[in-house]
Amino acid sequence: MRPAVSLRGVSKRYRIYPRQRHRLLEAATFGLVRRSRDFWALRDIDLDVHPGTSLGILGRNGAGKSTLLEIISGVLQPTSGTVRTEGKVVMLQMGAGMNPEFTGRENVMLNGLILGIDRRKILERFDEIEAFADIGEFMDQPVKTYSSGMRARLGFAVAINVEPDILIVDETLSVGDAVFRHMCLQKMKEMRDRGTTILFVSHGLGQVKSFCNRAILLHEGRLLFDGETAETLDRYQALLSEIEARRERGGRADYAADGENGGAAPAFREDAGLERRPAGFRHGTGEARLAGVEVLDGRGAPAESVDPNSPVTVRVHLEYLRDVEASVLAIALRNHMGLDVFSTDTNLEKRRLGRRRAGERLIVDFAFESMPLRHGTYSVSAGVLDGANRNVHLDWVDVAAAFRVERPENRRAIPGLFHLPARVTLHEPGEPGEGG
Repeated sequence: MRPAVSLRGVSKRYRIYPRQRHRLLEAATFGLVRRSRDFWALRDIDLDVHPGTSLGILGRNGAGKSTLLEIISGVLQPTSGTVRTEGKVVMLQMGAGMNPEFTGRENVMLNGLILGIDRRKILERFDEIEAFADIGEFMDQPVKTYSSGMRARLGFAVAINVEPDILIVDETLSVGDAVFRHMCLQKMKEMRDRGTTILFVSHGLGQVKSFCNRAILLHEGRLLFDGETAETLDRYQALLSEIEARRERGGRADYAADGENGGAAPAFREDAGLERRPAGFRHGTGEARLAGVEVLDGRGAPAESVDPNSPVTVRVHLEYLRDVEASVLAIALRNHMGLDVFSTDTNLEKRRLGRRRAGERLIVDFAFESMPLRHGTYSVSAGVLDGANRNVHLDWVDVAAAFRVERPENRRAIPGLFHLPARVTLHEPGEPGEGG
């Protein structure tokens, strides 16, 4: 049987520039002056997926999952290699393919026409699309007023009614309620049984295990494993354990930023995801750069979720690109609504960074005895500020890292934004005039 999706030697390279002007300089000199470095999001991917396959795609953040899907869908072109697909391809990706200024009804028509569906056919199926989306009167409101769950409902309702040959689902089922997710998975199973090829990315490993009949594992842009879903999940868990163990062996838990505890210094780590941040999430003069921001648990291991009563460390990997007389490193924690709940910096904590030379690297830990925040998701923003003028940012990255604060077991949930410990004293009232 001819594969529905076939990739041969597919690689994708991005050029990373320290500053925007370096991109212009390189273009103006036709590459004679180069200021960029290469980042390979994918390397030499060979893959065949046959009709009726539900393929799970596993990997850590930055492994290349979304890049792979965007290349298969035609949104991106590979740097090298060939991609061949058979039939109509529909990609479901959070917020993609919708005009926020258009109403839901207008976006249904727009998406159908983009996919080559006749207007009359779209109108015939509109009632089914509206019923599955189940967003009520919001169908005639601008999409910019929708929640992420409502956008996912509308996008999925359109996708299943245009009868794609290949359906690509990239984290769409991470939003919405349990009933909606169940409905989507049931529809996807029906489509798969009719011969639709489904490529599925989800951090919900249970969803991958129950739905996919095959899975692949990506790591640092390479295809590590391709096989049965259960075995691929085992390989993925083993990879995560190996990475955590390797980091623990690096002496993370014992390290102090200035080495005063005598522990082994941690390795300098770079997060490729920070390099690809769009302009709206990163800015600065380019005199320094944040290479990576990590959230570590009490053992010094990377943590996606933390206990509010346990130690937590925010670790920042910093590189100076020019000589800097004085600088300040700042971090800010924000909740899921973007509200600042806490911020601090090296000066406030009485740790001066001092004069730094171009090329010098520094790792700074902000260690907290506990993280008494209300349960939920939080982001870490970080920045290097000019020591003489804090309004000048050498480099600032919004949402440089994220973590979840779990609800404490057998304890009452924190009712406000955070818990500020207080000493409570009870006094029996004395008689008037007593006590002076």
